[in-house]
Amino acid sequence: MADVLSQQEIDALLSALNNGELQAADVVEKQEKVKVYDFKRAMRYSKEQLRSITRIHENFTRLMTSYLSAQLRTFVQIDIDLVDQVTYHEFIASIPSRTILNVFEVKPMDGKMVMEINPQVAYAVIERLLGGQGDPSARNGTLTEIETVLMQKVFTRAFDMYQDAWKNIENIKVKWEAIESNPQFIQIAPQNDTVIVIVLRTTIGEVTGTMTLCLPHLIVEPVMPKLSTHQWLSAMTKSNIPQQDHLKHNLDTVHIPVIAELGRATLPVSDLLNLQIGDVIGIETGKLEVKIGQLTRFLGNPGLQKGRYAVQIDQVIHTEGDEL
Repeated sequence: MADVLSQQEIDALLSALNNGELQAADVVEKQEKVKVYDFKRAMRYSKEQLRSITRIHENFTRLMTSYLSAQLRTFVQIDIDLVDQVTYHEFIASIPSRTILNVFEVKPMDGKMVMEINPQVAYAVIERLLGGQGDPSARNGTLTEIETVLMQKVFTRAFDMYQDAWKNIENIKVKWEAIESNPQFIQIAPQNDTVIVIVLRTTIGEVTGTMTLCLPHLIVEPVMPKLSTHQWLSAMTKSNIPQQDHLKHNLDTVHIPVIAELGRATLPVSDLLNLQIGDVIGIETGKLEVKIGQLTRFLGNPGLQKGRYAVQIDQVIHTEGDEL
């Protein structure tokens, strides 16, 4: 507490001010800088945690850019424009009254997250999927049932990659739940609860708009201790599998049809129509052609191996592009 001045000290101070010996600014007590804190808008996440959230979603944008480019067969660019923490009420108030809202269930958190897609971006996606040029200017209505199914399929696959973006931090499962056009019908968090908002600037062909992710505190809270830089780097180190081993692991799980063709026969249509039970069709004999997919890659001879039909490979057929 500041000292209380006596009457004599007050008189001396006033006299010095009147005589010009002292300036008023010299006696104004310097006030401490006070940081305003709004308890209705609690800041639950540190800058370090928000940086980790940003890194996760940078990975997601790269994956989704590649995916949408392949699906739409046009130029697609997705970049993070903003990562911030706001109240859920502020998020709802910031988006248009008519928009495209995809709701996803997140396990094991038992919470829900929302991706808001600007109608211009959504219609550009649909136009490209239906064979158009991606021009959404003629669209001003809601999605039809067919268009809703298309949006569901596209973003269900996109959020399979969202799980991959989080795998260094937490194994989550994201399931598409519903699509809505009015934000007032979506209630994934209390009005004053803090949510993380990630704004993605999206360009599809000549159309530019935004997609906005909203992560409620219920989803982020269980993984907050893992969002520190130390935990992030530790998780990255443990999952740093050499790229070649990673590709080999993926290739080992690929299923490819293998067909051994015994031979071929050519019949006139009249003979084919008159075939009866017991008829024999002669085939051209020779080496068996072993096909991988639709391509003949081996020649061999028929035989038995442990009581089962088998083919002994005699020759490998190389095609253009093979490494000899």
